[in-house]
Amino acid sequence: MPLNILIISSYFPPVPGVGGRRWAKFVKYLSRKDDVNVHVISAKNTVENVRSSFADELATVNFKHTQLPSNYPKYLEFLEFWKPTFFRKVMFRAQLFSLKRRVEGNYWDFSVLWEAHFKKTIPDIIRKEKITKLIVSGPPYRYIKFAQALKAEFPDLELILDYRDPWNDFNDPFPISEERHEYERALEKEMLQKVDKIITVSAFQKSLIQKNQPNSAPVYLVPNGFDHEDYQSNIRQKEPSEKIKLVHFGTLHYLKDYYWVPFFKAYARLKKEQPEIYAQLEISLVGYCPEQVSSFIAKLDLDVKIHGMLEPFVAYGELNQADVALWFKYDGSPGDFATKFGDYISINKFMWTFSVKGAVTDHIEEHKIGKVFYRDDAALEATIYEAFLNVQKAEKRVFNPDYDASALQIVNLTDQLLDVLNK
Repeated sequence: MPLNILIISSYFPPVPGVGGRRWAKFVKYLSRKDDVNVHVISAKNTVENVRSSFADELATVNFKHTQLPSNYPKYLEFLEFWKPTFFRKVMFRAQLFSLKRRVEGNYWDFSVLWEAHFKKTIPDIIRKEKITKLIVSGPPYRYIKFAQALKAEFPDLELILDYRDPWNDFNDPFPISEERHEYERALEKEMLQKVDKIITVSAFQKSLIQKNQPNSAPVYLVPNGFDHEDYQSNIRQKEPSEKIKLVHFGTLHYLKDYYWVPFFKAYARLKKEQPEIYAQLEISLVGYCPEQVSSFIAKLDLDVKIHGMLEPFVAYGELNQADVALWFKYDGSPGDFATKFGDYISINKFMWTFSVKGAVTDHIEEHKIGKVFYRDDAALEATIYEAFLNVQKAEKRVFNPDYDASALQIVNLTDQLLDVLNK
C-alpha cells in the first residue's frame, strides 16, 4: 500500500533562505522511493527578484507542490530582503499596528493568518491525495494548531511535528510582551502533547521538548545533513591560489550582528595594522547578504567578495575554494547542527564557528574540525584579530582527515525518516 505524505513547510523553495532546504532535500530522496507519494504545501514567494537556489533542482523531482498565499502583511515579511526606505518604514509601522490588534501570541510568526487554508484548501488535498501522514515543519509554528484541528475531520490522519528550531526558547529579534509569550508557551505545550509524533534535529532540541512538555508525543531524532550529490566531481575543484580564502556559505543573517560586526571590525583592524597579512587573505560571502551587512562592509572599506545568490553547483564550487569556512550561529540553538555544518564537513572544510558553548562547539573541538570563537569572550574582536594573524599558518586550519561524515548524508537520513514515519 503506498505511503501518501503531505508536507507543510512555509519556507519551501522557491521561497529564499535556509528554512526550506531540509525538506527540499528530503522530498528529493523520498520521491525516489517505490510506493511513496509526496505532496508539499508552502507559502508563495513574495520576495522580489530573489528565489531559492534549490528551486531549479526540484524542477525534475516527482512530487506535487501547492503554493498558497501567506496572507501575512507584505511589509513585515522577509525584512532581511528589503532595502529600507521611508515608505517601507511607514508601511511597516502601519501594518504592525494592525497585525497586533488581529492576532494573539507571537505576531512575528508568518503562519498566524493561515487558518483559512486549513479549513478550505488543505482538506480537499488530503481527500484527493488520500494522505495518511501529515508533516508540519516549523518554524513558523502557529499552523501546527491549525493542522491539529484537522484531526476532527480526519481522525486517522497521523500528524507529525518537525520541530527543528526552538518555539519559545530563542533569541526573539523583535520582542513581544510577556502576555504574548505566555500564550505561545501554553500553545507549544498543548501542541507537543496533541500531535502524534515529533521529529527533531538534535538531542538539544529533544531536551527542550521534554522540559517544556514532559507528557509530549513520542520524540524521534532525524538530524540535518548534506546531499552528497551536491558535491559530485563536476563542481569546481580547489584551485591553487596565493590567497588564503575564508568563505561564508548561505544566508548571512543580519540579526547575528553580535558575531559579524566584531568579525569585520577585526578584519578592518588587520587592514590598518597589518596590511601585508590583509593582502594575503580573501573573504567571500556566498549566498544572500542583507543590505545591513553589505553596507557595514562598505562603511569599513573592506575588500570582501559578495557573490550573492548563485546556482547550487556554482555556489558549492565557490565554497570548495575555502581554506576556512565561516559559521555564525544563533545563540538560542547551541546544540543544533545546521545544514551549513553538513556542507562544511562534506568537503572537509575547517570551520571558524562563532557561538556560545554547547554540543556543537564541543563536537568541533573534540573532533578537531575547526576553531571556536565564544560570544562570552570579553575580547572577541581581539581574539578574531589574533586568528587573522595566524591563519596563514597551514597547521592552524587542518580538518581532521579521520572524521567520518557519512551518517549525515541525506540519502541515509531519508531511510531514517521513513523508519520514523512507519513506526
